[in-house]
Amino acid sequence: MDLNSDKTIQKTILSSVLQEGFWSRWIAHGLQKDVINNNLSNLASLDGWINVFQKEAKNLTLQAVKYTDNQNRAKAEQCYRLSGQYYNLIQWILPEPNNRKMSWYNECLEAFKKADKQSKDDIIKYTLKVDDKEYIGRIRKPLREQSAIVIIVNPIDSNKEELYTYETDFAEAGFIVLNFDGPGQGETLLIHKHKANKENWSSFLSGVIKFANKAFPGLPINLFGTSSGGAWAIEAGKNPFVSKIVSVSPPPGAGINLPDYFKSRMSNVLEDVDKGFLPDFKELQLVNNIIVFHGLQDVMMDSQELFNLYDQLSPEKRLITYEDEGHCCNFKLPELRQRSINWLKGENINGV
Repeated sequence: MDLNSDKTIQKTILSSVLQEGFWSRWIAHGLQKDVINNNLSNLASLDGWINVFQKEAKNLTLQAVKYTDNQNRAKAEQCYRLSGQYYNLIQWILPEPNNRKMSWYNECLEAFKKADKQSKDDIIKYTLKVDDKEYIGRIRKPLREQSAIVIIVNPIDSNKEELYTYETDFAEAGFIVLNFDGPGQGETLLIHKHKANKENWSSFLSGVIKFANKAFPGLPINLFGTSSGGAWAIEAGKNPFVSKIVSVSPPPGAGINLPDYFKSRMSNVLEDVDKGFLPDFKELQLVNNIIVFHGLQDVMMDSQELFNLYDQLSPEKRLITYEDEGHCCNFKLPELRQRSINWLKGENINGV
């Protein structure tokens, strides 16, 4: 491990100890709160971090096997996915895209592969070629009436496996879900070495939308993105094939306030940290049929800048704010996903 990677790991672990809300993201994505609270001292070192989460992952795998033996496929799928999430957290703490990180990520991928076999839905891995680059993703087709497509646009620091609850909720509601690792993310980064910049993120999303339109003709194509993924969902919403957009906590420009440990991580996923990769947000009047969710306690960006961005969007549009939520509205995610599902289906989103 090089010196920069070691410093980044130490910054990240220190942030996990000192920063209120550090674990909110992971708890929102399935992590069991008791696992954190019962192991705070152990999680203060890299070895402890790995040991705690590996132990949980193995225990969940054993539970999944028992559920499989008892023909309880739903519980087996749930345990395998959560096991994968713990392995995912181990690879995430390792910032450098190397063999060690890939080894832990493979454990995550293997757990998800086993979960997919237990699912009642048809789930496949797919490699999409766009402009001579390859992007690895998941396509989930519910085995019931399919009303539309949802393309999940993940934050730059997340992979397609982390946000599995999003995938599950939309599939449960009858949507075909496309969930790909973009430039700088997951398998696309670790296997194909594609780091992120503005150009390849634009071409990547254009490619996914084009593929969705060709693979599932006649079905509306919707985008659901959070954080930087929310920003790119807005930008990609200019595509004429896109029907509706949901954007959660989209950074309105370059002035996003990133935690120190996060800045250190970005050098491993971006082509040029100084140039960044977020869209420039030009011609926003071309974007409509959009809902923007925002937590008013978000310290990573200026609310007024987001409101100014929202004002540039064309109707139909709606801004929904949560008074007590921060970035990504972590503790309202189940609610806002349900409100989004209702809206994507043409239903009223109030009262949820």
